[in-house]
Amino acid sequence: MSKKQLGHGFCIIDNSFILHFDSEVYKKFYTIIDFASFEIIKSNGSTFHYFKDKKHVYLESYMNAFTILPGANPADFKITDFATGFSNSGNHDYIFDTLLPYSLKDYTILSEYYQSVGDKIYFNYYTEVPQADRKSFQVLKGDTVKNVAKDNNHVYFREKIVADADAASFELLEECFTATYYRECDHTYYAKDKNYAFYIDTIAKDFKKIKTKTLDQLHFKVMNELGYAIDGKYQYLFGKRKPLSVEQG
Repeated sequence: MSKKQLGHGFCIIDNSFILHFDSEVYKKFYTIIDFASFEIIKSNGSTFHYFKDKKHVYLESYMNAFTILPGANPADFKITDFATGFSNSGNHDYIFDTLLPYSLKDYTILSEYYQSVGDKIYFNYYTEVPQADRKSFQVLKGDTVKNVAKDNNHVYFREKIVADADAASFELLEECFTATYYRECDHTYYAKDKNYAFYIDTIAKDFKKIKTKTLDQLHFKVMNELGYAIDGKYQYLFGKRKPLSVEQG
């Protein structure tokens, strides 16, 4: 039995199969992989590995299962930023296993999640934000919220237009950022425009419309380390409405 050590716990047995710490891996690709030339380009030793053989570049990461990097040439492939999953081959730029629709040298970072390239806005580098106006596009509270934005025409949550939101009057409640600590303060917020109030949970990907008849009275308040939106009649905890007691107003 022959054994070729690749490093980082990987080895090839008899030019027939691959082990990672004694567990067989990547079986579905055995008919494609050239075992004789298969090698590691870079690995973190556990969840993130680039490989190549004489025909293909391969990637396994915490963002994707083992796959062939589309269009990548092993002869000119290079990793441009291992931590963020950026790589290049010829005219192709990638983030993890996704071929980007533009060159990385042309993009501008607007926040952790929004980028601009020319007159287009992208979410998470490769999803184009529909109908976005680059000239007026702004990420609201980009240092904290990061994935809520608006332009002259629309409000956006992640890559989608918030259908019922009025862009001109939409704003995140400032008290969410100036109040004392409350639980989930890093991902739950309230907002309003001229028509509605909104509850936002950026981790749960929730952007919920709240119908209130006293929108002008809506404000944010921390009670017992929980963040509430409060109007003239109701309190809202995580977007759920309950009648307002006298002392809570």
